[in-house]
Amino acid sequence: MRSLLLLSLTMLLGCPVDKELGGDSGEGGDTDPVDPVGDCSEDVECASWQICESSECVDGDRNNATDEAEAVDLDSDTALNRYINNAGDVDYYTFESGGGEFIFAFTDAHDEVAEGAPVPDTFLTLYDPDGGIVTTADDFPNGGQVNNMDSALWGYLNQPGTYTIKVSDANPVKGNESWGGQNFSYSLEVKTWTQATYGSSTFAEPLFGDDGLTLEENTLYAVGVIIEEPGAVDYITVNFPHDNAGLYVDGTEDLSGSDMNPMASILTTDEVLLAQRDQVGPDAGVFYPNMTEGQYVIAVEDAEGGGGTNHWAVLIIKALNEGSALDMETEPNDTQVQATEISMTENTNSGGKVYFDGMVQGVMDAPGDVDMFKMEVSGEHTIEDDEGTEVQYLVLCMNSGRWGSSVAPDLAVYDGAGTELGSNSGDMDDNPNNNIENIALVPGEPVYVSVTAGEDSLGSPDEWYMLKAYIASFSVTSYEEGGYSCP
Repeated sequence: MRSLLLLSLTMLLGCPVDKELGGDSGEGGDTDPVDPVGDCSEDVECASWQICESSECVDGDRNNATDEAEAVDLDSDTALNRYINNAGDVDYYTFESGGGEFIFAFTDAHDEVAEGAPVPDTFLTLYDPDGGIVTTADDFPNGGQVNNMDSALWGYLNQPGTYTIKVSDANPVKGNESWGGQNFSYSLEVKTWTQATYGSSTFAEPLFGDDGLTLEENTLYAVGVIIEEPGAVDYITVNFPHDNAGLYVDGTEDLSGSDMNPMASILTTDEVLLAQRDQVGPDAGVFYPNMTEGQYVIAVEDAEGGGGTNHWAVLIIKALNEGSALDMETEPNDTQVQATEISMTENTNSGGKVYFDGMVQGVMDAPGDVDMFKMEVSGEHTIEDDEGTEVQYLVLCMNSGRWGSSVAPDLAVYDGAGTELGSNSGDMDDNPNNNIENIALVPGEPVYVSVTAGEDSLGSPDEWYMLKAYIASFSVTSYEEGGYSCP
């Protein structure tokens, strides 16, 4: 599961380049189509997706190798409109840089094609002057999608020279058939990117200063980070717009050309840690599930304490929709009598079988804290176990450390009489951080779940978790086999 909540969303890009891409959304060429079948003596006499070969117009172009690359100007106001002219076509573009800057390249694959036809889908690769890969992007660089771009790529140019961008068909990367032609058109723009932590920033003097970067809900914001000295930490202030929602900080998946292991932390302005994790971008994002309106600080550093001209990353920051946070536990809930009830919703799977699910979040808000939860659903929907007894099955799935919490709590399941039915220890390195599968329940009877963080718990704000529960009228397929989802 690559992303917590981004996979099913169509998002806007909230940053200096926040606009629909330019270019023709139909044919997509720089020249109007001419006669695609007539005789020719030069390319301009052919359609815009063709070239003149042996006095005949054929599908193709002239930028199929690095030594044939088409030059582009950084920050040009005009988009290049081109084609993947045939199956396997690759287009190369070059631009000059003095080094020490971020760039942003993006394509719009024109998708106004006939019903049932393949969908144009591009893949971007950025090469440095030595031919090494800086980064790649299919869709948005963190693996999600936006509604006004096909591929979007940020990269840091750590040396002066000629850089190359390759545009290719993404379909083979996704296991689909390669294709090209007049219906596979795209536009390309390349920009410098100044929204970045050039130079040093401190907690007292962060990027965006006291004003902060104001976030709008369900909008992505990109910030480049360059850690110029070993052990340095850069700070970014953000203004969170509302209560009862999560703050998600992801990053570029492909950091091939960077020496940095990005570690990002979400803190209050009083320097209270809310969430922290490394490999932000290549592995997953850091997330805090229950923000309140106000100003916060995102700290970024190399997890190994490194730094230098090639220690760079790009953060993708997003405030989730207002009211999207999970229900919160109610304290005190240390015993069955005090247990927080999880609201369970009835659903039906694709096979017509009934199951119930519900989610909750909680915090180990004191050393030795124990959180108890209660679930109770209809006993009408059951299955016979191996002994012919009617049962329902319980599945629990928890994530915490995966998204930047400092704990991976233990889970235990009890019946109404307090008899333990099953348990499992949390593991910070697992995905999910904890789960219990197919505990047999007496249909219609209440079931209780305890969450405990263990002896190392300090009761701090970064000791939070998200828990999802299923009660099903069937034995549930395991998480590893794609049987259920986790927070």
